[in-house]
Amino acid sequence: MVEDSVPVRAALRVALEAAAYLVDEAPTGRDGLAKANAADLLLLDLGLPDITGFDVLEELRKDASTPVVVLSGQEEVEAKIRALDLGADDYVTKPFDAGELLARVRAALRRRGETAAPNGPVSIGPFQIDPLTGDTRRDDRPVRLSPMEARFVKMLAQKTGQPVATKQLTVTLWGNDSAEMRQALRVLARKVRCKIEKDPDEPRFLLTEPRLGYRLIDPDYAAT
Repeated sequence: MVEDSVPVRAALRVALEAAAYLVDEAPTGRDGLAKANAADLLLLDLGLPDITGFDVLEELRKDASTPVVVLSGQEEVEAKIRALDLGADDYVTKPFDAGELLARVRAALRRRGETAAPNGPVSIGPFQIDPLTGDTRRDDRPVRLSPMEARFVKMLAQKTGQPVATKQLTVTLWGNDSAEMRQALRVLARKVRCKIEKDPDEPRFLLTEPRLGYRLIDPDYAAT
């Protein structure tokens, strides 16, 4: 964990070690970079005393794919988008629930340890999704998606478990990020939920990240 606050590090260590993780600490960004290559995952604060968490991400992503879960008191959506654009796997806002954090850690480690070919089908609960085409099957039966719905699902499947920013979705799908296109995205997400969710009003697989975007998850895995 790359975190300058001693109380936060202490609380994180208790939660992580209780879940059987081996924890190493770095109070500065440069210390974190020095230890990053030996780590399976980084918990990264953005407000560090020497360099920012953004700087750590930018430097780390030059030559390493170590999963990074950002922990930050910055609630601004712009900070979340910047962290994700720089290569963060997830973003958790302080204060956070320990159970939610552990679920995000498990998901990031799971993605790191997946041995399936990167272009192979992605399994999410009862669904199998082709991340190249968006072709979706449920229990080996096809789910009929329109071409636009398939493109939307494809983008989410390529980053399973990670949030995909609204701006990235609208620009890729329609070429701009206007208010009209954001409304179109909400409608599109609703249509997909009606096809894959038992209750579209209480989605389990296609989640909205408030003020940020959408996330496709396997709820059964996150709960374990």
